[in-house]
Amino acid sequence: MPVTHGNSLQGRCILLSASVPDTERDHRFRQIDDAAFQIEQAVVSLARAVFSAGGRLVFGGHPSISPLVSIVAGEYRPPVRAESREERPPAQVIIYQSEILRDVIPGDSRLLIDLGLAKACWVPADPKERFVMGGGPVAEQCPQSLYEMRQRMIEDNSPIAMVCIGGMEGVLAEAAIYAGHGPIFTLARTGGAAALLAQENPDVKAIDNEIMALLSDVDGGWSKDDAVASHHRRFREGDIAVMPYPLIMQTIVEQLLGELS
Repeated sequence: MPVTHGNSLQGRCILLSASVPDTERDHRFRQIDDAAFQIEQAVVSLARAVFSAGGRLVFGGHPSISPLVSIVAGEYRPPVRAESREERPPAQVIIYQSEILRDVIPGDSRLLIDLGLAKACWVPADPKERFVMGGGPVAEQCPQSLYEMRQRMIEDNSPIAMVCIGGMEGVLAEAAIYAGHGPIFTLARTGGAAALLAQENPDVKAIDNEIMALLSDVDGGWSKDDAVASHHRRFREGDIAVMPYPLIMQTIVEQLLGELS
């Protein structure tokens, strides 16, 4: 259904938890083929679906996800005349980060914040923890600081839903904190923690599997064109280059709008 002003998320937040899994660092988190490309497409599609419906995305800062989502947000920011005194609307992207990582935030992320494409929220670090570049994953060096950041992120913004794409232990940690606050949608076919959640947690909704199951029920026989029929056979068998991420993400937004109406 088309999104209208009367059918809008009205600035409500959706919690995004995403990253490209690294199987070499932890074998639990399976990496799919073309993982970086697939996860990027999924994140961009979610951002466009949420922003076009008047919603916002909140997530913990990540060097690849933060710039990607913020740039998409720029496509939906209404223009403000230079001579106008009107204030810009609230940022559609809210990025949380622990103070323990302030000195290692990439310059492009800082620029996007300075341009007003994203709002940065810094959470005090645990005084007993220190982060050393090259000293191992942040999750291992600073577990309490990250936990406090994630807790604040969810408490401050009351997200109406969570969407998990790929990811590793951070996605699992955020899903555990968010559980009970709202629906959790996972894209199981992006691998990593999203796949694990779909397998192990009956309370999460593997939305991509649901959509693909519905599409696989489409009878390819309706078309007499052999090429089209072949495409449908490949689609049903999962042999496709790109998942229909725009359809999947729009379905998430429409389900949330239905719950809000």
